Amino acid sequence: MSSKRKIVVVILGRDEVLKKALITNILGKDLSKLNKRQALKKIEIYVNDIYEVMFTPDLYAEFKDIQDLLCINRYPDMCLLVVEHGFSSDDVRKQIEHLSNKTEKPAEEFIVLLPLSYKPTDYPFISCTMEQVFCELDRLAEGRNLMLTKTNVRSRPFVPLPRLSEPRTVTGMPAKRTSIKVNLVLLGMSGTGKSASGNTILGKSVFFSRPSSQPVTRECEIAETEINGKHVRVIDTPDMFDDEIEESVKNKHLKRCKELCELHPCVFVLVMHISRFTDGERNILKKLEKAFGRNVKEQTVILFTKGDDLHRAGKTLTDFLHSCQPDLKEMIQQLGNRCVLFENNRSGSAQVEKLLDTVIMVLEKQQKL
Repeated sequence: MSSKRKIVVVILGRDEVLKKALITNILGKDLSKLNKRQALKKIEIYVNDIYEVMFTPDLYAEFKDIQDLLCINRYPDMCLLVVEHGFSSDDVRKQIEHLSNKTEKPAEEFIVLLPLSYKPTDYPFISCTMEQVFCELDRLAEGRNLMLTKTNVRSRPFVPLPRLSEPRTVTGMPAKRTSIKVNLVLLGMSGTGKSASGNTILGKSVFFSRPSSQPVTRECEIAETEINGKHVRVIDTPDMFDDEIEESVKNKHLKRCKELCELHPCVFVLVMHISRFTDGERNILKKLEKAFGRNVKEQTVILFTKGDDLHRAGKTLTDFLHSCQPDLKEMIQQLGNRCVLFENNRSGSAQVEKLLDTVIMVLEKQQKL
């Protein structure tokens, strides 16, 4: 294997959480479990037997590192620019022009990875879907004889990456994109905002919710909705992790929760208050594994509520993740850096779509295992 050239992928963009989640998805492991080395000042390189994936800092904060990296690695196999929901096409175009001018690489070599609910249209730059990225990675690996086992091969139809001379509309996408059904199981301690988050996902008030230090949700409840053509079943749960709750009560709630999510793929959404990390939450991953099995960490996303607390402090989610408590930081790493930020008092679909993007990423990763 060492004599074969690995596939080199450079990950660019401003959102650290999205970039690291993408690396986790490409390499199929939590970043904490991967071999990593440092390059230049702030370039992190994650490797396995097939890939060498380069995490870069913010485009504008540490651009000299990016410039030096692309001078050293003149011909990476793929340069992906990760963008967020609601991105400005003009802003992205300017980023690509900046990259091209400073690195002397053609603009066509920088491919914009669209959020999962987006489709390539007539953007003023080359764009692609996650599906196309994986197909291209598979094609490269197969061409270098790097895919030696069936478990390394993704069972996807080939969808070629676009070029500027080609129309940028996608055909042949798998039917699962639009017919997917998924259970979102809201878990967490009392008072973190599980029910309010469920209502935000549903786009209407279904679950009873009010600020309280005492449990408000007493039984598992379920409600369904369609989000961008995907059938989503939201399961709201009582606190099943408080050590003061009787074991028989916990077991009753756990049994009901499992019954509700028997029929469809399941993603666990661990709801946590952004401004509060309690002693009870420090070992919550062990409790999750005990309740739902040892693979639960591969199926879990953290949803931080009270995003407005961060905004009032003038901070972003990335700022928070850099400065949060070590135990919380380790928890986030164990969950593959999959986390989203919610403001449940704010309307708008962007935060829900970002959660759904992460959920789909989890499901696609499960299908590859």
